[in-house]
Amino acid sequence: MGEEKKINLLVIPDLFPKFEGDVQGIFILDYLTCVKDYCTTNVLFMRLVGKKGLHTQTTEDATIHRYCVSSSKIPALLKPFAYLIWFIKGYQIGKQFKDTDIIHAHGTILSGTLSYLLSKKLKVPFIITEHQGPFSMTSNSFWKLRWTRFIMQRANAVLTVSHHLKEEILAAGIHPKKIIVTHNPVDTHLFQLKTNTAITNNILFVGRLDEFKGGLRCLKAFEQLLPNTPLYNFTMVGDGEEMQPIKNYLESKSELKARVVLKGSLTKAEIAKEMQQADFFIFPSRHESFGLVIAEAMACGLPVIAGNQTAPKEYVKQDCGLLVPPDDIDAIAKAMQQMINTLSAYQAANIRQHIVSNFSFTVFGQKLKDIYEDESK
Repeated sequence: MGEEKKINLLVIPDLFPKFEGDVQGIFILDYLTCVKDYCTTNVLFMRLVGKKGLHTQTTEDATIHRYCVSSSKIPALLKPFAYLIWFIKGYQIGKQFKDTDIIHAHGTILSGTLSYLLSKKLKVPFIITEHQGPFSMTSNSFWKLRWTRFIMQRANAVLTVSHHLKEEILAAGIHPKKIIVTHNPVDTHLFQLKTNTAITNNILFVGRLDEFKGGLRCLKAFEQLLPNTPLYNFTMVGDGEEMQPIKNYLESKSELKARVVLKGSLTKAEIAKEMQQADFFIFPSRHESFGLVIAEAMACGLPVIAGNQTAPKEYVKQDCGLLVPPDDIDAIAKAMQQMINTLSAYQAANIRQHIVSNFSFTVFGQKLKDIYEDESK
């Protein structure tokens, strides 16, 4: 029998790495890797500002076409005109991919609209993966909600990265033809089962230091543990708006400061190494559309402490960790102490298997392939 014909896929993302090592939109690279055995993929990434013009790069997983409208900052008054150029040029470039079987947009208002226009021109289906969390950023805006509803209800399918996000979309009065929960892929090859089985006396937080993620709240919770856990340290990976407040908080607390390590931003590979050196992971974010870093920690076999309000509660089960009210510092501290006391009850291999079985590249790639084939019929 001959080799199965590959699907010609056009991916149009709102976010995508601008250069080697850029973390913005890096999750799209995982999507591309997942389907590389099934698809011949072109990525069309449109930006307002950057290296002006069209620039094409071929990788192992896809051919990347980057287009920037301008090489310099665009004044606010000219932004509407710049976005008009964005759409015109995106349409001109996109319509050249005449062999496309299906278009996959990541994001609705910009990439979804361009995908809708191109799907009509190329006479192919288009689907949207929505990642936004909280969805209230869209639903609380009069024009954003109405335009999102218009585009989503014309897509062949809307994919969401959690059941929580699906329910938010439906609650906003948006009723797509199909809405499918896919979750996100997790790189279980990079995030391997922890090989250091000895207790490391190290608690790990990884994430942007944005206030809603809970970095400072975790630090204050860890401070409550100091009298009872003299051997434990707290490692924080990330940067953002809370970095300076965290440094200020530590400055007047010498005992706490001696037990806290601020790593700043790290690459994915460096984060995977940090996870190998931790006893457990903590990330009590108020809202996550999926919570990829939590799943990555679980792929390393780490038990986790996560917020109990949004998507993480869908896969952080009792044998994998604890769920806490994200704004309750006392509850976070209590959960940290409980996990220290009961670490031996968690089975690293079982925690990892939960992620491998549900979110690995192999599982996720097959899921996307099935969706592409169903929608292309």
